Amino acid sequence: MSNLKLRVGLISARGLAAADKTGFSDPYAVARVNGKKYTTKVIKQTLDPIWDYAFEIPIQQGKLPTLISIAVWDKDTFGRDFLGEISIPVKNMFDRNNGGFSDGVPRHYADPANQAAWFTLNKRSEKNNVSGEIQIKFGFMEQHVRDYQQYLDAWQQLIN
Repeated sequence: MSNLKLRVGLISARGLAAADKTGFSDPYAVARVNGKKYTTKVIKQTLDPIWDYAFEIPIQQGKLPTLISIAVWDKDTFGRDFLGEISIPVKNMFDRNNGGFSDGVPRHYADPANQAAWFTLNKRSEKNNVSGEIQIKFGFMEQHVRDYQQYLDAWQQLIN
């Protein structure tokens, strides 16, 4: 499994706070992993954006990132407004990959049993106007889909 990559999908969000006078936001998400930044497109005038954005992280023994941080922002003409954030320890990212139910089994990204889960967005401070959830999917990517037990074995080696 030398060409194993981790795919992170920022699928959508729902119930975001309205940051504009129109009663909507122009949301986008920014993920940070190991000093790299991955940004979705801006979806205008909505509180329930659908991004369908994914990025891949090459993974190697001993070089696994420890944390994936995702912030949701409202794009404005002159700046941006904070809409919420979530930080997920990489060792726990498969904990809810069964449609949000506790399963903990690492799977190929395209495996039908690998379902995205909803995560509640958090505030940075009490002043923040934050509501809603973000839908995220995690999975392995490689040319051939393997049995989930092989992914589980590889994952245990990577996180231990």
